Amino acid sequence: MQDSLYRSATRPPPRGAHATKRAKSKRNRGDAFTTPDGRRLYLRAIDPDDAEALRRGFARLTPEQARLRTFHRLAELSPGMAERLTQVDPAMTTALVVVDDGGEIRGDARLHVDAVTDSAEFGVAVDPSYTNQGIGWRLMQRLFEDAQRRGLHELWGDVLVENHTMLDFAKAMGAERRPLEHEPGVMRVTFRVRDA
Repeated sequence: MQDSLYRSATRPPPRGAHATKRAKSKRNRGDAFTTPDGRRLYLRAIDPDDAEALRRGFARLTPEQARLRTFHRLAELSPGMAERLTQVDPAMTTALVVVDDGGEIRGDARLHVDAVTDSAEFGVAVDPSYTNQGIGWRLMQRLFEDAQRRGLHELWGDVLVENHTMLDFAKAMGAERRPLEHEPGVMRVTFRVRDA
């Protein structure tokens, strides 16, 4: 298991794993949609230029939301961590964001492939001021599509038992849930990709 502050698919690659020089990317605006409350947003792949927006998005989480997301008390996302989270190996990782017109990240999701088991660990988070707008659902649908494209058979993630929001969301989307025997207080949620 990779050593990182991040638990689940939000973990970055090891320092230097993808340290090739990259030209300034041409940012794709993404697929536009409008939330039920009328806000225009865009869903797209994460971009190396998103590092500062990722840090600002993390800063909008309450300390409790950050703990539920990372399993740690983490006050901020460091510049180095944010940079590594935006530079992914597409052969093993999919990282998506939902952004507003100003480029602020309002939701993010990722999966990290385990080639041995043909499954992937996933993570998803939504800006606290943008919840109940279908953003998490859209992000998960894209992860399902990507998992199907990759030929994976399941997506899984570990969730703290007190994270009722995520557990209810996963249940509503059809996930199986079970406690982890050797990790008290943690539930494993699993989506069968073919059923998603």
